[in-house]
Amino acid sequence: MGFQNIEKKSFWYRVLFYYVRFWYRVVFYRKVVVINYDNVPEKKSLIFTPNHQNALMDALAMLFSVKKQLVFMARSDIFKKFAPILYFLKILPVYRIRDGIDTLKKNQAVFDKTVDVLNAYNGLVILPEGNHAGIRRLRPLKKGFARIAFQTEETGKIKEGIGIVPVGIDYDDYTHCRSRKIIVFGKPIPVAQFLDAYQENPAKGLNLIKNHLAKKMKELIINIESVEYYDLINELRVVFRKKMCLKTGRNPNSEADGFFADRQFVEIFDKAIASSPENVDSLNNDFQQLMSLLQDEKFGFKDFTHKSSALLNILSALILVLTFPLFLYGWINHLLAFQLPLSRARKVKDEIFHTSFLFVLTLLSFPIFYLLQVAAVWMLFSGWIAAGYFISLPLSAVVAWKWKNLYKKTVINFRKIKLLKSQKAPQANKLLSRIMQKTDALIEAFSD
Repeated sequence: MGFQNIEKKSFWYRVLFYYVRFWYRVVFYRKVVVINYDNVPEKKSLIFTPNHQNALMDALAMLFSVKKQLVFMARSDIFKKFAPILYFLKILPVYRIRDGIDTLKKNQAVFDKTVDVLNAYNGLVILPEGNHAGIRRLRPLKKGFARIAFQTEETGKIKEGIGIVPVGIDYDDYTHCRSRKIIVFGKPIPVAQFLDAYQENPAKGLNLIKNHLAKKMKELIINIESVEYYDLINELRVVFRKKMCLKTGRNPNSEADGFFADRQFVEIFDKAIASSPENVDSLNNDFQQLMSLLQDEKFGFKDFTHKSSALLNILSALILVLTFPLFLYGWINHLLAFQLPLSRARKVKDEIFHTSFLFVLTLLSFPIFYLLQVAAVWMLFSGWIAAGYFISLPLSAVVAWKWKNLYKKTVINFRKIKLLKSQKAPQANKLLSRIMQKTDALIEAFSD
């Protein structure tokens, strides 16, 4: 499939789609939660505009949560060498002035193609922030999405007009696999509502729809606007999630309810910063002191707030010793399939790209090395042993992963016990107690 028929369905694209979706949903992420998808009408020409925090993983969030065949928009410079592959993956170029003034005329063909895409009820995806950043905050939107929407709407060729769907994406961890991911869909914004303003004054129309979309997107994400208190709010929202759920009548075991509790927690701090900055500043001073102390001990704020006991840690250590041979079997058998891609991904300078690189590399490496390793066992032993070995590979991967996580947790708990027996314990406990009390006071004072 090339540029001319990018909106058409492709057999080989669907084959790739199902395999990548399996890897994304079953293997790479622990849980993917989609909220308010009923806001997305089936028979409607839609442009999806998600926030952009995590490189390729944001695009995959859309691809595997929207029940439409999506076409993505991307900057044109990446098409110079990889155009056939990108068209196959259903990605269209957007030409900018920085690409050369002469290239802008190519956008007309792209706009014409977006008409075909939207009339086929294939969703168009544009990341309006332009580039990614691993922070829970909506950054200023670019005007590219609005220009495409207005110019396509102006053709009059879209059957029922265009709707822009704001989308919020949240990760509990940007840089590691087997994390949790949430995608929240807002209601479509009719482009026609802003078309008159755009035709009367293009700059005014672009700003109106851009600001309106930004407002709607902020309602769908955990938006920590404070730069000064970002770390404070970001850490505390996780620790107070269960308490916020119980306080607001939400289910603390629900990922969706936890997300909305986090949002409400951030809103409380927004009010506190505006009305009682001295109290927030006092809380932040205690938090920074505690974080400095914990950093020396090599564990984080959330780890310190969790209760732990020496008996449970000893039991965990015993389990680790007894199951170490199983871990070793899994680790050795995945040196090439997982450890090699992991080491390559960690060499990428931009940390937010680590997950994207690891996803693509493991997507390729696991089937290749599984087949090679099973073939080697088959040749050395027999078909039955090779079959048993093949079955053991994914099982051993799960065991090795869980063993590694238990090991990390156990080490942190032993460090915590060591800290609580040291001379730093009184200061650490005093700071934590003050942080919890001051946060509780802010919640009570600024809850609706």
